[in-house]
Amino acid sequence: MKSKVTIQDIADALQLSRITVSKVLNHSPNVSAETRNLVLKKAQEMNYKNINSGTYSNGKSGLQAKNFAFVMHLTPDAFHIGSGIITQLEQEIRTMGYSLTLHSITDDDIASLMLPPNLNRNQTAAIVCLELFHPEYSRLLCTLGIPVLFIDACIDFYSLNLECSLLMMENRNSTRRMLSALCREHGLTSMGFVGDFTHCLSFHERYDSFLLTAREYGAETNPYSIIADDSFYSQDGWVREQLKKMNCLPQLFFCANDVLAQILIQSLTELDLQIPEDIMVCGFDGIPSMNTVMNSLTTVHIPCRELGTCAAQFLFHRIQYPGGISGAVYLNTRVHFRESAPCPSESAQ
Repeated sequence: MKSKVTIQDIADALQLSRITVSKVLNHSPNVSAETRNLVLKKAQEMNYKNINSGTYSNGKSGLQAKNFAFVMHLTPDAFHIGSGIITQLEQEIRTMGYSLTLHSITDDDIASLMLPPNLNRNQTAAIVCLELFHPEYSRLLCTLGIPVLFIDACIDFYSLNLECSLLMMENRNSTRRMLSALCREHGLTSMGFVGDFTHCLSFHERYDSFLLTAREYGAETNPYSIIADDSFYSQDGWVREQLKKMNCLPQLFFCANDVLAQILIQSLTELDLQIPEDIMVCGFDGIPSMNTVMNSLTTVHIPCRELGTCAAQFLFHRIQYPGGISGAVYLNTRVHFRESAPCPSESAQ
C-alpha cells in the first residue's frame, strides 16, 4: 500500500491538473476560492503531509514585504557566476531597505512542485531565479503573484509565455566573435562543441552561434562534438572515453562553459595531448580562479556584478509598477584570448 500521498494523487482524485493542486498548496492567489477549498479538503482527507487547512490561509498581514528570495537549483561556489551575482544583488537591495534570503531547490522539490519550506510568499517582495531550468517549476513560481526574474532559463522559456522578466548574458555575438577570430587566425577546418545544448537557454544560444560560425568558415563539426545529456560530464573518465572514441580530434574545442573546459583539458592531458600545441580549447564564463589552467583559458567574460545590479533594478521597477511590461535584457560580454586558444591579432574585446 502506498504510504506517501503526493500532489499527483490529490490531482487524480479531483480530476484536476497537478499544477492547479500545486498552486493551492503553495498559496498562489490565481486559484478560485471553490477550487482552493476543494483541494484543501481533499488534501486533509488524504492526510497529505498532515495538512491543516488553517496553515494554508492566503491572508496578508498588511505589512509591505521587504525580502527578496534568491532561488537556485544549486549552491554556487566562489568560482561560479552566482557568487558574484548574489553579492552585488544583496548590496543593491540593502540600500532600499530589503534583505536577501537564499533558497536551494532540490530535485524532489521540482518533482513535487513544492516551494522551499522557508520561502514565505507573504513576506517575499520579489523572486530571483538562477539556473532554474525546469519549465513546470518556472511556471509555478510565476503564479505566486510576486515579481519574478530569471537569470538564464530553460531552453523553451520563450514558448512558455510566463509573466516574468528574463536577464541574460549576451551569448551569440560574443561566441561568434571569439570563434571567427580563431578561424581566421589559425585557418580552422574542424571544431567540436562540448556540452548539452539543451541544458539551458544560454547553452543553446552558444551552440547555435558555434554552428553558424563553423558553417561560415567551412569548419567540420559533426564527428567532433560531445553533446550528450548534461548528467554524464561529471562522471569520472567519461569525457576521456568519448575522446578516445573519435577517429581524430578537431583543431579546436569550444566548451559551453569554463567548468566543462576544465574537465576537457584534464581529459586531453590524460591522453598526453598538449594545449594548445595539439588542440586548442576555449570556454565561456570568465570567472577568476585560483586554478592556473583556468586563468590561461580563452573564454568569454560574463559581467556578474552588472547582472546583480540589473536584477535589482528590474525587480524594483516591477514592484513599483506591478502591471508593467515584462521582457528580456541581454548584458554585453567580453572575449578574452589567452594561451589555450591564442589569437595574437586580436585583443580582449
